[in-house]
Amino acid sequence: MNLQAPFRPCGPLRGQQRGAVLVVSLLLLLVMTLLGLGASQSTRLQERMAGNQRDLEVALQSAEAGLRAAEELLRPQLEVYTCARANGCSVYEMNTLVDGDGRRLDLSRQQSEWWTQWGDVPDFSDDLASITPPQFVIERIAEVRDTLSIGGPSPVPVRDFYRSTARSSGTTDTAEVVVESTFARLSFE
Repeated sequence: MNLQAPFRPCGPLRGQQRGAVLVVSLLLLLVMTLLGLGASQSTRLQERMAGNQRDLEVALQSAEAGLRAAEELLRPQLEVYTCARANGCSVYEMNTLVDGDGRRLDLSRQQSEWWTQWGDVPDFSDDLASITPPQFVIERIAEVRDTLSIGGPSPVPVRDFYRSTARSSGTTDTAEVVVESTFARLSFE
Protein backbone atom coordinates (compact mmCIF):
# COMPACT_ATOMS: atom_id res chain seq x y z
CA MET A 1 0.00 0.00 0.00
CA ASN A 2 1.34 3.34 -1.09
CA LEU A 3 0.89 5.99 1.56
CA GLN A 4 2.37 8.85 -0.42
CA ALA A 5 -0.02 10.91 -2.47
CA PRO A 6 1.05 12.15 -5.89
CA PHE A 7 2.29 15.73 -6.03
CA ARG A 8 -0.18 18.18 -7.41
CA PRO A 9 0.54 21.90 -7.55
CA CYS A 10 -1.81 24.15 -5.71
CA GLY A 11 -3.86 26.72 -7.52
CA PRO A 12 -1.79 29.85 -6.65
CA LEU A 13 1.52 28.19 -7.65
CA ARG A 14 0.13 27.12 -10.96
CA GLY A 15 -0.99 30.67 -11.75
CA GLN A 16 2.53 32.07 -11.18
CA GLN A 17 4.04 29.81 -13.88
CA ARG A 18 1.72 30.91 -16.63
CA GLY A 19 3.66 32.30 -19.67
CA ALA A 20 7.14 31.63 -18.27
CA VAL A 21 7.89 29.19 -21.10
CA LEU A 22 6.92 31.83 -23.66
CA VAL A 23 9.22 34.44 -22.12
CA VAL A 24 12.16 32.03 -21.87
CA SER A 25 11.71 30.81 -25.45
CA LEU A 26 11.49 34.41 -26.72
CA LEU A 27 14.72 35.28 -24.89
CA LEU A 28 16.46 32.23 -26.39
CA LEU A 29 15.18 33.19 -29.85
CA LEU A 30 16.52 36.74 -29.36
CA VAL A 31 19.96 35.44 -28.33
CA MET A 32 20.09 33.07 -31.31
CA THR A 33 19.06 35.89 -33.68
CA LEU A 34 21.84 38.12 -32.35
CA LEU A 35 24.38 35.30 -32.76
CA GLY A 36 23.18 34.72 -36.33
CA LEU A 37 23.49 38.43 -37.19
CA GLY A 38 26.99 38.55 -35.73
CA ALA A 39 28.05 35.52 -37.76
CA SER A 40 26.54 37.07 -40.91
CA GLN A 41 28.43 40.34 -40.41
CA SER A 42 31.65 38.45 -39.75
CA THR A 43 31.18 36.46 -42.96
CA ARG A 44 30.53 39.63 -44.97
CA LEU A 45 33.66 41.25 -43.53
CA GLN A 46 35.80 38.23 -44.38
CA GLU A 47 34.38 38.17 -47.91
CA ARG A 48 35.28 41.83 -48.44
CA MET A 49 38.77 41.24 -47.05
CA ALA A 50 39.27 38.32 -49.43
CA GLY A 51 38.07 40.47 -52.35
CA ASN A 52 40.44 43.27 -51.41
CA GLN A 53 43.32 40.80 -51.15
CA ARG A 54 42.46 39.46 -54.60
CA ASP A 55 42.40 43.00 -56.05
CA LEU A 56 45.79 43.69 -54.48
CA GLU A 57 47.26 40.46 -55.91
CA VAL A 58 45.91 41.25 -59.40
CA ALA A 59 47.34 44.78 -59.18
CA LEU A 60 50.72 43.41 -58.07
CA GLN A 61 50.83 40.87 -60.90
CA SER A 62 49.82 43.51 -63.43
CA ALA A 63 52.47 45.95 -62.15
CA GLU A 64 55.06 43.16 -62.35
CA ALA A 65 54.02 42.51 -65.95
CA GLY A 66 54.48 46.22 -66.70
CA LEU A 67 57.90 46.14 -65.06
CA ARG A 68 58.93 43.11 -67.12
CA ALA A 69 57.68 44.83 -70.28
CA ALA A 70 59.85 47.88 -69.47
CA GLU A 71 62.88 45.66 -68.89
CA GLU A 72 62.29 43.76 -72.14
CA LEU A 73 62.18 47.06 -74.02
CA LEU A 74 65.64 47.83 -72.67
CA ARG A 75 67.12 44.62 -74.02
CA PRO A 76 68.47 45.48 -77.48
CA GLN A 77 68.16 41.94 -78.82
CA LEU A 78 64.63 41.22 -77.55
CA GLU A 79 61.95 43.74 -78.32
CA VAL A 80 59.03 41.62 -77.22
CA TYR A 81 56.71 44.40 -76.13
CA THR A 82 55.79 47.67 -77.74
CA CYS A 83 54.12 50.69 -76.24
CA ALA A 84 50.53 51.62 -76.90
CA ARG A 85 51.64 55.17 -77.82
CA ALA A 86 52.10 55.92 -81.50
CA ASN A 87 55.51 57.53 -80.92
CA GLY A 88 56.89 54.56 -78.94
CA CYS A 89 58.20 54.31 -75.40
CA SER A 90 60.04 57.10 -73.62
CA VAL A 91 63.28 56.78 -71.68
CA TYR A 92 63.81 59.79 -69.43
CA GLU A 93 67.20 61.03 -68.34
CA MET A 94 67.88 60.88 -64.60
CA ASN A 95 67.01 64.46 -63.66
CA THR A 96 63.93 64.82 -65.85
CA LEU A 97 61.32 63.52 -63.39
CA VAL A 98 61.90 66.00 -60.55
CA ASP A 99 59.70 68.23 -58.44
CA GLY A 100 59.91 72.03 -58.19
CA ASP A 101 62.86 71.83 -55.76
CA GLY A 102 64.90 69.60 -58.07
CA ARG A 103 64.38 66.43 -55.99
CA ARG A 104 63.56 63.12 -57.67
CA LEU A 105 59.83 62.49 -57.72
CA ASP A 106 58.47 59.76 -55.48
CA LEU A 107 56.62 57.91 -58.22
CA SER A 108 54.62 55.83 -55.75
CA ARG A 109 52.83 59.02 -54.62
CA GLN A 110 51.92 60.34 -58.06
CA GLN A 111 48.27 60.53 -59.07
CA SER A 112 46.86 58.62 -62.03
CA GLU A 113 46.79 61.85 -64.10
CA TRP A 114 50.57 62.09 -63.76
CA TRP A 115 50.97 58.47 -64.89
CA THR A 116 48.69 59.10 -67.85
CA GLN A 117 50.87 62.04 -68.95
CA TRP A 118 54.34 60.60 -68.29
CA GLY A 119 53.91 56.82 -68.20
CA ASP A 120 53.96 54.36 -71.06
CA VAL A 121 51.48 51.52 -71.44
CA PRO A 122 52.72 48.19 -72.77
CA ASP A 123 50.71 46.72 -75.59
CA PHE A 124 49.72 43.32 -74.22
CA SER A 125 46.95 42.91 -76.82
CA ASP A 126 44.08 41.10 -75.10
CA ASP A 127 46.05 39.25 -72.42
CA LEU A 128 44.90 41.58 -69.64
CA ALA A 129 41.62 42.82 -71.12
CA SER A 130 39.70 42.63 -67.84
CA ILE A 131 41.95 45.03 -65.93
CA THR A 132 43.34 48.50 -66.37
CA PRO A 133 46.67 48.10 -68.19
CA PRO A 134 49.82 48.83 -66.19
CA GLN A 135 51.84 51.97 -66.78
CA PHE A 136 55.61 52.27 -66.55
CA VAL A 137 58.36 54.87 -66.61
CA ILE A 138 61.97 54.17 -67.60
CA GLU A 139 64.72 56.47 -66.31
CA ARG A 140 68.30 56.31 -67.49
CA ILE A 141 70.48 56.52 -64.38
CA ALA A 142 74.08 56.41 -65.62
CA GLU A 143 76.57 54.99 -68.09
CA VAL A 144 79.47 53.16 -66.48
CA ARG A 145 82.54 52.18 -68.50
CA ASP A 146 84.34 49.00 -67.54
CA THR A 147 87.82 50.26 -66.66
CA LEU A 148 89.08 46.79 -65.76
CA SER A 149 88.70 45.35 -69.24
CA ILE A 150 91.58 43.22 -70.42
CA GLY A 151 93.07 43.56 -73.85
CA GLY A 152 93.60 47.27 -74.34
CA PRO A 153 91.76 49.43 -76.88
CA SER A 154 89.46 46.72 -78.27
CA PRO A 155 85.73 47.23 -77.66
CA VAL A 156 85.26 48.50 -74.12
CA PRO A 157 82.23 47.16 -72.23
CA VAL A 158 79.80 49.84 -71.12
CA ARG A 159 76.90 49.32 -68.76
CA ASP A 160 73.88 51.58 -69.01
CA PHE A 161 71.82 51.58 -65.80
CA TYR A 162 68.09 52.19 -65.91
CA ARG A 163 65.40 52.45 -63.26
CA SER A 164 62.03 51.05 -64.28
CA THR A 165 58.95 51.92 -62.25
CA ALA A 166 55.56 50.37 -62.97
CA ARG A 167 52.10 51.11 -61.57
CA SER A 168 48.84 49.21 -61.79
CA SER A 169 45.44 49.45 -60.19
CA GLY A 170 44.29 45.94 -61.06
CA THR A 171 40.57 45.20 -61.39
CA THR A 172 39.46 48.19 -59.33
CA ASP A 173 40.88 51.61 -58.56
CA THR A 174 40.97 50.88 -54.82
CA ALA A 175 44.09 48.70 -54.99
CA GLU A 176 47.16 50.44 -56.39
CA VAL A 177 50.64 48.92 -56.56
CA VAL A 178 53.91 50.56 -57.60
CA VAL A 179 57.03 48.42 -58.13
CA GLU A 180 60.54 49.45 -59.13
CA SER A 181 63.66 47.71 -60.41
CA THR A 182 67.11 48.62 -61.65
CA PHE A 183 68.29 47.19 -64.95
CA ALA A 184 71.78 47.18 -66.46
CA ARG A 185 72.26 46.86 -70.22
CA LEU A 186 75.65 45.84 -71.53
CA SER A 187 77.02 47.27 -74.74
CA PHE A 188 80.46 47.67 -76.30
CA GLU A 189 82.18 50.80 -77.60
